This record gives sequence, C-alpha cells and structure tokens, in this order.
Amino acid sequence: MRLDRYVSIATHSPRSEVTRLIRGGHVKIGTQVVKDGGVHVTVGKDAVQVKGQALEAPGTLVLMMHKPQGVVTTTEEGAGPTVMGLIPRDLQRKALAPIGRLDKDTTGLLLLTTDGDLNHALTHPRRHVERAYRAELAGELCSNAEAQFEQGVQLQDGTLCQPATLERLGPVSARIVLREGRYHQVKRMVAACGSTVLRLHRERIGQLWLDPLLPPGSVRRLDGDELQALGVAWPQDTVESA
Repeated sequence: MRLDRYVSIATHSPRSEVTRLIRGGHVKIGTQVVKDGGVHVTVGKDAVQVKGQALEAPGTLVLMMHKPQGVVTTTEEGAGPTVMGLIPRDLQRKALAPIGRLDKDTTGLLLLTTDGDLNHALTHPRRHVERAYRAELAGELCSNAEAQFEQGVQLQDGTLCQPATLERLGPVSARIVLREGRYHQVKRMVAACGSTVLRLHRERIGQLWLDPLLPPGSVRRLDGDELQALGVAWPQDTVESA
C-alpha cells in the first residue's frame, strides 16, 4: 500500500493533509524519514510514525468494489459466484460484509466493511443516503416520468416510493438517484413509467463516486477523503478486526 494511503486510512485524514505531513518530514517508516507518499508500506509489517507517534495498522476496513455482472451480493456459500469471492486474500476478514446489495446483473459501486455501525448508518431508511444509478432502457419512459419520480412513483403493487430524481441522458438512458432501497426498486420504478431496464450500473453512494480507474471485479480500500465523502460520522478509535 502507498504510504500516503496508509496514513490517510490509519488517521482518517484527507490525503491533502497527509501529503503536507509527508513532505514536511513528519512521517517515518521504521527510523527513516520518508518524504515520498508513493513509497510502498506493507500493512502489519512496517512500523509507521507520524510526528513521533506510532500508527496502528489502518483501522476498520472499508472497501470499494467495482461489482461485475453475474456475481451475487451475499456472504453465504452455495449461492454461486459471490462478491466475497472477489476479495483479495490480504483484505479478507471474518466480519467483512457488503453494505446493502446489488442485483446479480447490476454492476458498479459496492462497499464492504467490517464495521456494523457504519453499515447500519449507510443502509438505515431514515438516513436517506443517496444512491445514483445509470440505467439503459428497452424503450422511452412516459412523458411525465420526471414528475412521477419527483412526487414519488407508485409501483404496480401499490407501494408509494419516496421522491427520487430522474435525469434523461438520451432516449433510452437515464440517471436515477434514490434515497431509499426497496427490492428491485429502480427496475420497478422504470416499469411503472412504461419501460424496462436492460442494464443498471451504480455510480455513487452519498458523495462517493466509483473510481473510474477501478476495473470490474477489482477491490481496494477507501482513503480518508473517500470516507468523508460518505457523509456519515466516522469513529476515531476503531481497530480493524482480524
């Protein structure tokens, strides 16, 4: 792991602040001052200090995954290929679990964490954490679809959804922002407005966007700036579980 990312995760500090510390000569690996944030650090092996204070290995684990098609969002075995099978060995933890779910055929941003409180904060209905999706459709939506989304779409079973945002990106493509998470919600809302979802891709959770450089099926840790973008309080004293 890069030194700047290690310090950012371990201290829950923005990368800009970490860069200033490193360039100012305040960070050591072992006994050596290191001013290059790109230097590699081996988690659990290298001892890192900031201003003379030893850092614990980065705390509670939060991962970003670019979920590909064809894998199930579950921790249970026997369900076919799952997102847990994509986690590299060095990032596997007993308590690691997905934050919410994506359908088997849905791609894009999926977060996983060892922190149950963080998971709860991002998925509880009262939090209204935004989730943005890009949808490719089989046909055009009805003419008043934007108004229906803004008022709250009524699903075909009578369920009334909370207000959401629909932005048409083309005749058969749209960006949809939800503030709740019902079963197959995007697909059911689109169906209520006269079309069918062919492909669905999650782009954003809170203010955290999927890293455009992260290939499908890949996973990495979040840094301090990205944790802040989630818009939830972050505990300062948590320690990663083994």
